[in-house]
Amino acid sequence: MNWGHKLTVVIGIFILAMLSMVYLAFQQTNDMVDTNYYDKELKYQLKIDAAQNLNAASTEVLVTQFEKNVKILLPKNLIKNFANGKLEFLKSDDKRRDLNLSFQPDTAGQFIIDGKRFVRGLYKVRLQWESEDKSYYREQDLMLE
Repeated sequence: MNWGHKLTVVIGIFILAMLSMVYLAFQQTNDMVDTNYYDKELKYQLKIDAAQNLNAASTEVLVTQFEKNVKILLPKNLIKNFANGKLEFLKSDDKRRDLNLSFQPDTAGQFIIDGKRFVRGLYKVRLQWESEDKSYYREQDLMLE
């Protein structure tokens, strides 16, 4: 094989590689984590205050993987008169896997979610609730195996 044939093969491989990269690029989703983020940005100061309330009371990790399930454990001193518990599990690479639900912990401050509702991967967890006329908020990343 002479150099002209080798050059043609190299150019052919390069073109195939570029076409495969274009194909893979079109398969990617570019979903935003939040819809209506402009509206949510206007209310952000309330979340900052709620996060400061929680950080002043506790710096523990609130959401963990427990066996095959997801466990929410709230500090016992923050569950008196518990109200409006909301959980958001946001999967940044697949919006269809997002999970939004309300929750009510037991007397020990625990709430367990069945792990079958999730797929393996990284989630952004947003947790908020009210207790004794104060709002609490925490946002954390959770890697589920």
